[in-house]
Amino acid sequence: MRLRTFSLHRFLLLLGLGVVGTSAYVAAAHVVVAQAADGAVVDSVSDVETSTAVIVPGARVYADGRPSQFLRQRLDAAQLLHDEGIVEHILVSGDNRKSHYNEPEAMQQYIVDDGVAPSDVTMDFAGFDTWDTCIRANEQFGVTKAVVVTQERFANRTAALCLAAGIDTQILALPTPVEGPKPRLRSMIRERLANVKAWGDIVREPDAHHGGDYVGLVGSETP
Repeated sequence: MRLRTFSLHRFLLLLGLGVVGTSAYVAAAHVVVAQAADGAVVDSVSDVETSTAVIVPGARVYADGRPSQFLRQRLDAAQLLHDEGIVEHILVSGDNRKSHYNEPEAMQQYIVDDGVAPSDVTMDFAGFDTWDTCIRANEQFGVTKAVVVTQERFANRTAALCLAAGIDTQILALPTPVEGPKPRLRSMIRERLANVKAWGDIVREPDAHHGGDYVGLVGSETP
Protein backbone atom coordinates (compact mmCIF):
# COMPACT_ATOMS: atom_id res chain seq x y z
CA MET A 1 0.00 0.00 0.00
CA ARG A 2 2.81 2.42 0.93
CA LEU A 3 4.61 1.67 -2.36
CA ARG A 4 1.41 2.25 -4.30
CA THR A 5 0.82 5.56 -2.49
CA PHE A 6 4.40 6.64 -3.17
CA SER A 7 4.03 5.83 -6.86
CA LEU A 8 0.82 7.85 -7.07
CA HIS A 9 2.46 10.83 -5.36
CA ARG A 10 5.42 10.60 -7.72
CA PHE A 11 3.13 10.43 -10.72
CA LEU A 12 1.17 13.49 -9.58
CA LEU A 13 4.43 15.39 -8.94
CA LEU A 14 5.76 14.58 -12.40
CA LEU A 15 2.41 15.46 -13.94
CA GLY A 16 2.39 18.80 -12.14
CA LEU A 17 5.95 19.57 -13.24
CA GLY A 18 5.00 18.69 -16.80
CA VAL A 19 2.02 21.02 -16.75
CA VAL A 20 4.07 23.85 -15.28
CA GLY A 21 6.89 23.29 -17.78
CA THR A 22 4.53 23.19 -20.74
CA SER A 23 2.73 26.33 -19.57
CA ALA A 24 6.04 28.14 -19.16
CA TYR A 25 7.14 27.12 -22.67
CA VAL A 26 3.87 28.30 -24.19
CA ALA A 27 4.14 31.60 -22.33
CA ALA A 28 7.75 32.04 -23.47
CA ALA A 29 6.77 31.40 -27.10
CA HIS A 30 4.09 34.08 -26.82
CA VAL A 31 6.66 36.61 -25.57
CA VAL A 32 9.27 35.69 -28.20
CA VAL A 33 6.76 36.03 -31.04
CA ALA A 34 5.46 39.37 -29.73
CA GLN A 35 9.01 40.73 -29.46
CA ALA A 36 9.88 39.54 -32.96
CA ALA A 37 6.83 41.37 -34.33
CA ASP A 38 7.51 44.61 -32.47
CA GLY A 39 6.88 47.63 -34.69
CA ALA A 40 5.54 45.65 -37.63
CA VAL A 41 1.83 45.79 -36.81
CA VAL A 42 -0.56 48.66 -37.57
CA ASP A 43 -4.32 48.81 -37.28
CA SER A 44 -5.16 51.66 -39.66
CA VAL A 45 -4.97 51.83 -43.44
CA SER A 46 -3.55 55.35 -43.11
CA ASP A 47 -0.46 53.88 -41.42
CA VAL A 48 0.23 51.32 -44.14
CA GLU A 49 3.29 51.99 -46.30
CA THR A 50 3.23 51.47 -50.07
CA SER A 51 4.38 48.01 -51.12
CA THR A 52 4.50 45.89 -54.23
CA ALA A 53 2.12 43.32 -52.83
CA VAL A 54 -0.42 42.53 -50.16
CA ILE A 55 -0.46 38.93 -48.95
CA VAL A 56 -3.76 37.38 -47.92
CA PRO A 57 -3.32 34.22 -45.81
CA GLY A 58 -6.01 31.63 -46.36
CA ALA A 59 -8.81 30.67 -44.00
CA ARG A 60 -11.91 28.51 -44.15
CA VAL A 61 -13.91 28.31 -47.37
CA TYR A 62 -17.37 26.77 -47.28
CA ALA A 63 -18.43 23.87 -49.47
CA ASP A 64 -20.28 26.21 -51.84
CA GLY A 65 -17.10 28.24 -52.41
CA ARG A 66 -17.98 31.18 -50.15
CA PRO A 67 -15.13 32.56 -48.03
CA SER A 68 -15.73 32.53 -44.29
CA GLN A 69 -16.17 35.77 -42.36
CA PHE A 70 -12.51 35.84 -41.34
CA LEU A 71 -11.41 35.37 -44.93
CA ARG A 72 -13.87 37.89 -46.39
CA GLN A 73 -12.59 40.48 -43.97
CA ARG A 74 -9.00 39.89 -45.14
CA LEU A 75 -9.96 39.99 -48.80
CA ASP A 76 -11.96 43.20 -48.38
CA ALA A 77 -8.96 44.84 -46.69
CA ALA A 78 -6.61 43.67 -49.44
CA GLN A 79 -8.91 45.04 -52.11
CA LEU A 80 -9.11 48.37 -50.30
CA LEU A 81 -5.30 48.63 -50.23
CA HIS A 82 -5.22 47.78 -53.93
CA ASP A 83 -7.96 50.24 -54.85
CA GLU A 84 -6.25 53.00 -52.87
CA GLY A 85 -3.00 52.40 -54.77
CA ILE A 86 -1.11 51.41 -51.63
CA VAL A 87 -0.23 48.02 -53.16
CA GLU A 88 0.07 46.96 -56.79
CA HIS A 89 -0.63 43.26 -56.50
CA ILE A 90 -2.60 40.81 -54.36
CA LEU A 91 -1.11 37.41 -53.47
CA VAL A 92 -3.75 35.02 -52.15
CA SER A 93 -2.23 32.05 -50.39
CA GLY A 94 -4.14 29.06 -49.09
CA ASP A 95 -4.77 25.35 -48.90
CA ASN A 96 -5.45 23.21 -51.96
CA ARG A 97 -4.19 19.85 -50.73
CA LYS A 98 -7.52 18.22 -51.60
CA SER A 99 -9.06 18.47 -55.05
CA HIS A 100 -12.48 19.39 -53.64
CA TYR A 101 -11.14 22.17 -51.39
CA ASN A 102 -9.49 25.20 -52.94
CA GLU A 103 -8.96 28.34 -50.86
CA PRO A 104 -6.91 30.35 -53.42
CA GLU A 105 -9.46 29.97 -56.23
CA ALA A 106 -12.29 31.02 -53.91
CA MET A 107 -10.22 34.00 -52.77
CA GLN A 108 -9.38 35.09 -56.30
CA GLN A 109 -12.97 34.69 -57.45
CA TYR A 110 -14.22 36.83 -54.57
CA ILE A 111 -12.00 39.83 -55.32
CA VAL A 112 -12.23 39.52 -59.10
CA ASP A 113 -16.02 39.50 -58.83
CA ASP A 114 -15.62 42.69 -56.82
CA GLY A 115 -13.69 44.42 -59.59
CA VAL A 116 -10.00 43.56 -59.20
CA ALA A 117 -8.33 42.67 -62.49
CA PRO A 118 -7.22 39.00 -62.67
CA SER A 119 -3.80 40.22 -63.83
CA ASP A 120 -3.37 41.88 -60.42
CA VAL A 121 -3.94 38.64 -58.50
CA THR A 122 -1.57 35.72 -57.99
CA MET A 123 -2.65 32.45 -56.42
CA ASP A 124 -0.41 30.32 -54.19
CA PHE A 125 -1.98 26.89 -53.87
CA ALA A 126 0.47 25.63 -51.22
CA GLY A 127 0.05 28.08 -48.36
CA PHE A 128 -0.64 25.23 -45.97
CA ASP A 129 0.21 27.29 -42.88
CA THR A 130 1.49 30.78 -42.11
CA TRP A 131 5.15 29.84 -42.43
CA ASP A 132 4.54 28.24 -45.82
CA THR A 133 2.65 31.34 -46.97
CA CYS A 134 5.53 33.61 -45.94
CA ILE A 135 8.49 31.55 -47.13
CA ARG A 136 6.83 30.74 -50.46
CA ALA A 137 5.92 34.38 -50.99
CA ASN A 138 9.61 35.18 -50.73
CA GLU A 139 11.21 32.19 -52.44
CA GLN A 140 8.64 31.15 -55.06
CA PHE A 141 7.03 34.50 -55.80
CA GLY A 142 9.90 36.93 -55.21
CA VAL A 143 8.13 39.10 -52.63
CA THR A 144 10.65 41.05 -50.55
CA LYS A 145 8.35 43.75 -49.16
CA ALA A 146 4.67 43.29 -48.42
CA VAL A 147 1.66 44.16 -46.37
CA VAL A 148 -0.09 41.17 -44.84
CA VAL A 149 -3.74 41.41 -43.84
CA THR A 150 -4.95 39.28 -40.97
CA GLN A 151 -6.95 39.55 -37.78
CA GLU A 152 -5.46 41.19 -34.70
CA ARG A 153 -5.39 37.84 -32.88
CA PHE A 154 -2.93 36.44 -35.43
CA ALA A 155 -1.01 39.63 -36.21
CA ASN A 156 2.12 39.15 -34.09
CA ARG A 157 2.68 35.56 -35.18
CA THR A 158 2.16 36.42 -38.84
CA ALA A 159 4.56 39.36 -38.62
CA ALA A 160 7.24 37.34 -36.85
CA LEU A 161 7.06 34.53 -39.40
CA CYS A 162 7.08 36.72 -42.51
CA LEU A 163 9.98 38.77 -41.16
CA ALA A 164 11.90 35.56 -40.45
CA ALA A 165 11.13 34.44 -44.03
CA GLY A 166 13.02 37.46 -45.38
CA ILE A 167 10.11 39.79 -46.17
CA ASP A 168 10.09 43.43 -45.10
CA THR A 169 6.69 43.04 -43.49
CA GLN A 170 3.94 45.31 -42.29
CA ILE A 171 0.79 43.76 -40.85
CA LEU A 172 -2.57 45.45 -41.20
CA ALA A 173 -4.32 44.05 -38.13
CA LEU A 174 -8.08 43.73 -38.57
CA PRO A 175 -10.62 43.54 -35.75
CA THR A 176 -11.27 39.92 -34.85
CA PRO A 177 -14.90 39.06 -35.70
CA VAL A 178 -17.24 38.48 -32.79
CA GLU A 179 -17.40 34.82 -31.82
CA GLY A 180 -19.27 32.78 -29.26
CA PRO A 181 -17.47 31.94 -25.99
CA LYS A 182 -16.49 28.39 -26.97
CA PRO A 183 -15.16 29.19 -30.49
CA ARG A 184 -13.28 32.18 -29.08
CA LEU A 185 -11.67 30.09 -26.35
CA ARG A 186 -10.72 27.36 -28.84
CA SER A 187 -9.19 29.93 -31.17
CA MET A 188 -7.23 31.60 -28.39
CA ILE A 189 -5.82 28.28 -27.17
CA ARG A 190 -4.99 27.27 -30.73
CA GLU A 191 -3.18 30.56 -31.28
CA ARG A 192 -1.07 30.14 -28.15
CA LEU A 193 -0.04 26.68 -29.35
CA ALA A 194 0.58 28.04 -32.85
CA ASN A 195 3.06 30.47 -31.28
CA VAL A 196 5.08 27.48 -30.10
CA LYS A 197 5.30 26.17 -33.67
CA ALA A 198 6.10 29.67 -34.92
CA TRP A 199 9.00 29.94 -32.46
CA GLY A 200 10.37 26.70 -33.89
CA ASP A 201 9.93 27.92 -37.47
CA ILE A 202 11.69 31.20 -36.68
CA VAL A 203 14.67 29.34 -35.22
CA ARG A 204 14.89 26.51 -37.76
CA GLU A 205 13.68 28.31 -40.91
CA PRO A 206 12.47 25.04 -42.49
CA ASP A 207 11.72 24.61 -46.17
CA ALA A 208 8.11 24.94 -47.23
CA HIS A 209 6.11 21.73 -47.32
CA HIS A 210 5.93 22.23 -51.07
CA GLY A 211 8.80 24.25 -52.52
CA GLY A 212 9.48 24.17 -56.22
CA ASP A 213 10.93 26.54 -58.78
CA TYR A 214 10.65 30.30 -58.80
CA VAL A 215 7.27 31.39 -60.20
CA GLY A 216 6.99 35.13 -59.58
CA LEU A 217 3.86 37.21 -59.31
CA VAL A 218 1.55 37.33 -62.31
CA GLY A 219 3.04 39.75 -64.82
CA SER A 220 6.46 39.91 -63.18
CA GLU A 221 9.69 39.11 -64.94
CA THR A 222 11.64 35.95 -64.10
CA PRO A 223 14.98 36.96 -62.54
